[in-house]
Amino acid sequence: MIRFVHMLFWLTLTLWVAAVILPGAAGISAFIELPERHASIDTYSAYFGDDTKGMGRLVAGFVIDPLFVFTNIAQWILAPAACVLALIEWRPLHTSRGFSNWVRLFALFAALGLVLLHNIAFAPAMAADLAAYRAAAAANEAELADAAYARFDQYHLLAERLFGLRFLCLILAVCASAISTAMGPPRQEPAA
Repeated sequence: MIRFVHMLFWLTLTLWVAAVILPGAAGISAFIELPERHASIDTYSAYFGDDTKGMGRLVAGFVIDPLFVFTNIAQWILAPAACVLALIEWRPLHTSRGFSNWVRLFALFAALGLVLLHNIAFAPAMAADLAAYRAAAAANEAELADAAYARFDQYHLLAERLFGLRFLCLILAVCASAISTAMGPPRQEPAA
């Protein structure tokens, strides 16, 4: 049972780290490559006109958006699961100990708090502003589109920083977990 919980914890933590890294890495690629290739969607050509970079960024957003939605949903599951598994592993099964375990728990719960903050406070507003921007741009309503994009961009910059902080918390959790695992379970003194 101890090994199963330990393996499940590491699998969950690894998937959580991947869910944080993947959208950023894919987003960097898409937001560089698609504008360079002059990707476009006819529906938005009136709004963008000759702005091929802006059009390319819009296309990249359409390409990457499902990945962001999927990883946000995945983190709703992975974040609490990793925290619960760390607690199970820490107390009843005694597979890790020491200061590094406290660091691990702090880092995991801080990252969980960032997931909750992002998914509750920012993601719905960002999604609404992004939908408003896309609808206004499709209708070539420049003022509405620009205002919606400005609101979205403010949230996006903050969300980017929170993702970076979440990533640092998870790297700290990985390092602390590795140290606490290396320390092993507490040894029992032989009976006298």
